[in-house]
Amino acid sequence: MHHEPDMRPAARPADRRPARVTALLLTLALAIPAAARASGAGDDEIGVGLPAPGFSLKALNGDTTGIGWLALDRYVGEEPEDPAAKVVLLSFFASWCGPCKKELGFLAQLDAAYRGHGLRVISVSIDKEEAGIEAARKLVAGAKVAFPVLSDRFNLLAKRYLGDQAPLPSVFLVARDGTVLRIERGYTTDASAFLLAEVQQALGLRASASASASGAVQPAALAKPAARGLPK
Repeated sequence: MHHEPDMRPAARPADRRPARVTALLLTLALAIPAAARASGAGDDEIGVGLPAPGFSLKALNGDTTGIGWLALDRYVGEEPEDPAAKVVLLSFFASWCGPCKKELGFLAQLDAAYRGHGLRVISVSIDKEEAGIEAARKLVAGAKVAFPVLSDRFNLLAKRYLGDQAPLPSVFLVARDGTVLRIERGYTTDASAFLLAEVQQALGLRASASASASGAVQPAALAKPAARGLPK
């Protein structure tokens, strides 16, 4: 029997482009919010009266403080691990920052004088390279720092608090409820005097009752702030 050839066009494979486009859009939808969180956009806005972004970082001086990792909620929030904490002084520094070297010594004095009143000092190093991190460790040891000094080597926390460009040192005062009380990005020559007064006010202490009366804390002039931005 003779069969006529089948002249119908062969079936074409299903067009998968719509599915691929949908998958790509879904990937972008998930990636964009993650990038926004890392760069400090949206819900990470920093301002007086706003909640301070939380964090958990490894300490550079864990052998001295006995703290390997430190989270902000150790000191602030509804049920902090440290119920005696009243105010957190959060400072950012780097080994290449000249004023930061003087700041570390002053912060060590503040910590010693006001820890018993509820002050909790935290410093964050933004050094990225191993050499810089080691230099930061030496600075901390040389200043006889007894408070936690954390390493933000990927600068994720620094970008949330400081943005891409900010003078150093930068300091934030955070209340027991987790809200920001004061922001100072970059120090002026009278910064230590203002910082002493701000700490006393935040703790509810009168200036006349300061530790400077006994010689423990004396405001010292600091150098011009370092204007260098975050290391690339």
